[in-house]
Amino acid sequence: MKLIVAIVRPFKVAEVVDAVEADPAFPGMTVLDCHGFGREKTAPHRRVPEEDLKNFVGRKAILVAAPDNEAAGVSQRIAQVAHTGRPGDGKVFVLPLETALRIATGEAGDEALR
Repeated sequence: MKLIVAIVRPFKVAEVVDAVEADPAFPGMTVLDCHGFGREKTAPHRRVPEEDLKNFVGRKAILVAAPDNEAAGVSQRIAQVAHTGRPGDGKVFVLPLETALRIATGEAGDEALR
């Protein structure tokens, strides 16, 4: 299993959801608000008001747990849809996921993802 963590521009989330939702085997996702910075810096008019976050840019983090054989396709689809061609489009990370457990049924591993 893999954990896909994609950091994307907030206005791209709906497009990403539409793109992955079309796949009947897609396991689901979690979307979180996040702030950070990379090589691009926040434009002065877009600064976050909190003093500690003055150089951070608002983004969304998308988390997807996927079986090994589906992780590459899901991560590529997210990257393709989130792409604008401008600096700051984000990143996609694919990490090993040791286990998953569905709380309601006790299913574990890939079965917990379906």
